[in-house]
Amino acid sequence: MKIAVLASEGAPYIKSGGLGDVMEALPSALARIKGNDVVLILPYYKKIKENPKYQVELVTQFHTTLGWRQQYTGVLKLLGRDDGVQVYFIDNDYYFGARPGAIYGDIDDGERFAFYSRACLDSLAALNYIPDVIQCNDWQTALVPVYLNAMYRQMFPETRCMYTIHNIEYQGWAHGNFFDDVLALPWDWRGRMDMNGSVNMMKGAIEAADLVTTVSETYARELMYP
Repeated sequence: MKIAVLASEGAPYIKSGGLGDVMEALPSALARIKGNDVVLILPYYKKIKENPKYQVELVTQFHTTLGWRQQYTGVLKLLGRDDGVQVYFIDNDYYFGARPGAIYGDIDDGERFAFYSRACLDSLAALNYIPDVIQCNDWQTALVPVYLNAMYRQMFPETRCMYTIHNIEYQGWAHGNFFDDVLALPWDWRGRMDMNGSVNMMKGAIEAADLVTTVSETYARELMYP
C-alpha cells in the first residue's frame, strides 16, 4: 500500500509539540508493515534548511496556484534515512525557508498552510506517487482532503484521505473573504468551509475526508462528549 503522510512538523527535523512526536513514530511504524511504501512530506523550514545534518537533493520544481498567486514550489528529497520512509520537504522561502523564529504564529499562517496543502498534492502528482491513502494532520493540512475532492480527483481517482485531529483548539479560522482570495475553491464548497460567516479549515476537512480520527480513543470520547 502506498501511504503519504502530510504534516506541518515532524521530529527529529522540526517539532513544536505532540504532533511532531507522532510524525516521528507513525511513518516508521507504517513502513515496518510488509508491503507498505511510505512517504512523509514536511515544509522546508529555515531551521531544517540551515541544519547541516540534513542533506537533500532537489528532485522537481514548479509553481503552485493559490487564488490569483503563482508560488514557487521546490520538492527536496532527504538523503540517508534508512527506516524505509522517504522524506520530502516542500521548499518555498516566502512561506517557510526564510522565516526565523517559531514555525507557527505568523499573521498569514492561513495562507502559508493553504499553500502547503495544495503544494503537497502538486508534489505527489509531480513525483508520480499516487497514494492509496493520504494521512493528514490538524488544521495545517486540513485543506488537503478539501482540495483533493474539489480539484484533484482526476489526478488521484482512487486515493482515500484520513484526517487526524491532534488539537481541536486550533481549527484554522480565516475571514470569509479567504475562500475566494486564497482558496479559490468551486463555489459549491463554500457551505462546507463556512462557520458563522468565516472559513473554518478543520470543518472542511471533517466534511471532506473519508475517515476522521483522533490521536487516542480517550481524546475521541472527549470531543464527542465534552
